[in-house]
Amino acid sequence: MKQKKLIDYLNYKDILIILGAWYLTAVIILITKEIQFQYPLLTNIFHFLFIISGRFIFFTLVSLYLTSLYSVDFEALGLNFKKFMSQFKDSMSKIGLLFILVVVFINIPVSFLTGIEFFPLYKITGPESLISSLFPFLLVFTACLFISLSEQFILNIIIFELFRYTHINRLFSLVFSSLLYSIILVELQPGRILLNTLVALISILLYKKKDSIISASLFTAAYYSIYITYIYGFEFIRF
Repeated sequence: MKQKKLIDYLNYKDILIILGAWYLTAVIILITKEIQFQYPLLTNIFHFLFIISGRFIFFTLVSLYLTSLYSVDFEALGLNFKKFMSQFKDSMSKIGLLFILVVVFINIPVSFLTGIEFFPLYKITGPESLISSLFPFLLVFTACLFISLSEQFILNIIIFELFRYTHINRLFSLVFSSLLYSIILVELQPGRILLNTLVALISILLYKKKDSIISASLFTAAYYSIYITYIYGFEFIRF
């Protein structure tokens, strides 16, 4: 017997409550952007930590709400750890490719240019700087897991499964859910919409493969941490 998914239990009131909590978190986080410290780096770190805390609280409260209201387990929430190594390998192949593309074709060339605004956490100018960047990258990656987990829950378990539940064409539900990702993230700049759509497409395909948001969360966390560490710095994540 096929296990019921979370969307099978939810009604529109539940979905509105979850989305309402999501955007309330967004508003609170965006309000904190007004808090400024003397040093820009300290301000960026504070905002980054606040985003992590907000996402963690959101996912925890929503999980408690759903598990107390319905007979669902963590697997129904997308936290399916079956075949974890297979999920890990699926995400690592994409992560490795993205890491190489960003470091080799963006960070290293731009680091040697002058007169260009470029503020990554690390500029790679040799093997030593690459090696020294790996530990901070892993720390940022660990922190970004809290951010990506909540995003993948909204994107895959709620939005994507909602379209599938209503029997909309599978290709349409994939494309439309990916396009909605930028609205979910309150990010409507044209360049970011394109980038977010591509990331969402990959994330949904990873989710569909194992019916789990684990591999999708690992990939999205790596995407954030790579862009933060090697291109944009902490300002890359607004919400």
